[in-house]
Amino acid sequence: MDLDLLNGLKKWLAKMQDENKPLHPETFFLPPLKMFLAFFDRESFQRELQDHNVRKQKESNGKTVEKLIEKLSEKDE
Repeated sequence: MDLDLLNGLKKWLAKMQDENKPLHPETFFLPPLKMFLAFFDRESFQRELQDHNVRKQKESNGKTVEKLIEKLSEKDE
């Protein structure tokens, strides 16, 4: 009787262990945190680069206007 009880317990334990295993482990896959962070870093870097380019263009436009004003004022004198 003890052997039957042990065999039953072994079968039950094996069944419980099988139930705890996911059927499709790929459905529980989460990408590493570095993937998410790299994605958001890339977006923020691109935004900063665009902002920098816009500021630089505005500065260069302002300098061009100042140079034109200086040239015109020199010609007037």
